Amino acid sequence: MVHHSSRSLQGTKEAGYKKAADGFELKSIAPREGYDPKATLTAPLLGKLVWGDVDYISDRGKSAPLSDTENTSDVSHFSRILSSEVTKIINVPVMSNSTTNGIAGCLYNVTIPNIDNWRRFAQGTGFGAESIAIIYNNPVISQKVVLNIMDGLLAQYGGGPQSQPNFAVHHATLYASKDPVALDTVALKRLDEWRSKSNFAPIGRVASYVQTATTVGLGTSDMSRIEVRNVGH
Repeated sequence: MVHHSSRSLQGTKEAGYKKAADGFELKSIAPREGYDPKATLTAPLLGKLVWGDVDYISDRGKSAPLSDTENTSDVSHFSRILSSEVTKIINVPVMSNSTTNGIAGCLYNVTIPNIDNWRRFAQGTGFGAESIAIIYNNPVISQKVVLNIMDGLLAQYGGGPQSQPNFAVHHATLYASKDPVALDTVALKRLDEWRSKSNFAPIGRVASYVQTATTVGLGTSDMSRIEVRNVGH
């Protein structure tokens, strides 16, 4: 089930939220040290490692340049924040397409930005995209995400996830669901409707991992089985 609200926000205080005694903390993933060498995933795709990846080998001080194979790997590492610093996750993606992965939605938002050696999963035309569902299914992610809230106040149907105001729509909607696949499915349908009006190609094929996510038990991608309720006034 997916809930959406078009009601304007009145502020967290009016919603009943109280400031925690210790405030809040904003963290980023530091290059190399920000990833957990023990929390790994392997996928049958080789990726070219870059500085900041855990297994990257520097050629500084070496007499000969590294070969093309020395800095390639089929292993990625989860961020330490994800693997050991949090126990529950409220996933808050934006409602946007992705030029390489179809949609930068719920499944994408906690996978690609939270692993190193991620470029192999974002090569466009669906290449390797199915792996996103497999990555999400890892207990490091799947057992911690308790709620997905998609920000559709301003939705973007082209050029994403980078900001492209020419392809943005004032949608004034927030979506919420415990089912990340259902929420991505609803968003995909809406984004493709806007793309069709602009004569853009549909993005469903590039986002085939949304259907893959159903096969591994992460949720439903069948629109006929998804109920969307408007909880706004």
